[in-house]
Amino acid sequence: MAKRPARYDANLPRNLTYRKRDRLYSWRNPITGQEISLGRVDRKDAVAQAIEANNYIDQNYLPSSLLDRLKDVPTFTVSAWLERYEVILERRELKPNTMKVRRNQLATIKEEFGRIPLASVTTKDIAEFLEGYIVCDKKSMASGLRSVLLDVFREAIVEGHIDRNPAEPTRTPTPKVKRERLLLEQFTIIRDAASSHSVWARNACDLALVTGQRREDITIFRFSDVKEERLFITQEKTGHKLAVPLDLKLDAAGLMLHDVIERCREGNPSDFMVYSPVRRGGRKPGPLTPDGLTQAFADIRDSTELKFGPNPPSFHEIRSLASRLYENERGEEFAQRLLGHKNLTMTKKYLDARGAEYVMV
Repeated sequence: MAKRPARYDANLPRNLTYRKRDRLYSWRNPITGQEISLGRVDRKDAVAQAIEANNYIDQNYLPSSLLDRLKDVPTFTVSAWLERYEVILERRELKPNTMKVRRNQLATIKEEFGRIPLASVTTKDIAEFLEGYIVCDKKSMASGLRSVLLDVFREAIVEGHIDRNPAEPTRTPTPKVKRERLLLEQFTIIRDAASSHSVWARNACDLALVTGQRREDITIFRFSDVKEERLFITQEKTGHKLAVPLDLKLDAAGLMLHDVIERCREGNPSDFMVYSPVRRGGRKPGPLTPDGLTQAFADIRDSTELKFGPNPPSFHEIRSLASRLYENERGEEFAQRLLGHKNLTMTKKYLDARGAEYVMV
């Protein structure tokens, strides 16, 4: 029986084949199975290229002579890294609202950079991306996206995908806060107008002013949080714990926390202090949402004869008003403790028990 002709040359490096009929060398990518023709090069050159290619597979080194030939080798893109980054983000146990905002920001980043190899993103790419928002007078959005990009690439460095953070050298956009401040006289007019809107609207305004808390906290205040003559609050955004005495008074507005809470009890079958017995659109009665407070405040504000500029104060401005009023009546330190701001002054007053204790205001 005739001996079967040898198909492969045993003296050639791994993955390299010589086709006698075509008189050319081919290298097979062991990862993708793709066979790449090296053309009619001499044996010495083919062997050298094959060894380099094998080194790339073994040591993650891409030979320059084959760089343009391995177009179809999968590349680790920004999109692929963002999938991994979301897993890292989930482990941080961020608040639901914060996570929602972060996912929207990541979707924007993915749309812009998703197909680009992670290691190929440059500072110029990011600077031009941010500039697109800055020229449209969206500096706050640009600042938020830059912050996320910094963290995205920082985590990529930690896991060894890149060596430098391309977002770091970019300028930090400084947004100008254009929203008008709310004055006490304006607040009083809006609060009085709230009585014709709903009982809960006026109560929400008074709770926000006397406690100085955010709308996210106002909507989850419960009567069951009142113990030992104090309202116990765990701030939704920061996790700070406050114990506010019911006899807390804000003389400038003629408010006492105890009286405001008692008004919230009137005709309220719920444990929530801010409760609506009637909901729009056929929804069931129940506690208000933060956006519901903001929208109601805007409707009431616009129904008055007060004149504001293009960026009128929102419900959140009640918190700023409260801080200014309390600072005038009780000093800066008290206002900072009540609002839960982190700073050196507050740190001296704050009992560090790993978040287990409440700050006695």
